[in-house]
Amino acid sequence: MSLTSELNDPNSLISCFMARELPATSRITGSLRSQLPLRPRTITPQAAGRADYRSLGRAIDRRLRVAFGSPLDSVLREGVLYAGIDVTNAASRSMGQAVHGIGQALLSELKGQPAAHGGTMTHSRHHEERLSRLCFAASHFEEVKRAGLRPGNPLLHLDAGAVLDDLLAQVPSYVPDDIAGQMELAEDDHALGWVTQLPVDKRICAPVFSGSNDVDGADADFIIEGHLIDCKATTRPERFGSRKEVHQLAGYLLLDYKDAYALDKVGFYLSRQGQAVTWSTQEFLDLLGARRSLSELRAALGQALRGPAPAAPPRGEPLPPRATQESLFDEEDDTE
Repeated sequence: MSLTSELNDPNSLISCFMARELPATSRITGSLRSQLPLRPRTITPQAAGRADYRSLGRAIDRRLRVAFGSPLDSVLREGVLYAGIDVTNAASRSMGQAVHGIGQALLSELKGQPAAHGGTMTHSRHHEERLSRLCFAASHFEEVKRAGLRPGNPLLHLDAGAVLDDLLAQVPSYVPDDIAGQMELAEDDHALGWVTQLPVDKRICAPVFSGSNDVDGADADFIIEGHLIDCKATTRPERFGSRKEVHQLAGYLLLDYKDAYALDKVGFYLSRQGQAVTWSTQEFLDLLGARRSLSELRAALGQALRGPAPAAPPRGEPLPPRATQESLFDEEDDTE
């Protein structure tokens, strides 16, 4: 299972490790809220009904990767490959071939997008509208890689003669303005504009870690000059900071077993508010109640995940209590 799936299970190895070693997630939540404006401006999708928040979250993440110069990653590439196979199995070979061709065209167009420089991330309105649709369409292929081909995936609604523009035409009308609004916020220097002042090779998107395979290939959002950034597209910043969200960020930090990225800062970027909240790695661990150093925690996590699974308790013997800490807030349903 993925890191997020593992953290959804309070009895998983990594959830139990985090609860034992880094239990004070409420202190991170408090620190995060203290760094946000009392009533931050929030970009919300202007949808007639329920917006597709999951796809929107993946779309803004993809759009930022385009700006940083890394529009493609293994998740999207594999999603395109699997989508063609899965649609063939679910519908027909001709539909599967069409979906595969659309995916290849999508990869090609995204790959050709220029990286942002000098703090300017956006283009003309026409260019931004198409780019937003491309990023939203890419989320359908990501979904196949991460969760399989689900019945509601728009890729199943295409016919055997469909091309890329047919998939882009299915993108809801509220998407371009929603993505454009978030990108305008991101251009500010106090948000992510500073990233585009750096050389492209200093902007690492979708980084994987030496311990990623221990949790089914976990990849983070961005690492910029030793700064680990997890992008969240929440519409409710006052409720952001659940146990799972905090431990997800901590998980990425600890999975860098060999300190390959020399991480010295960690934080969240709230794309709908244009707000970045960061801590030094030591401050982050101290707030979480860590009793060991970063290197010790990494070694202990690797041993916990790679060691033999604990034996099941004998029948009739009560299970130990769940080693979890309640979050101050409910889990969100519009973050990604």
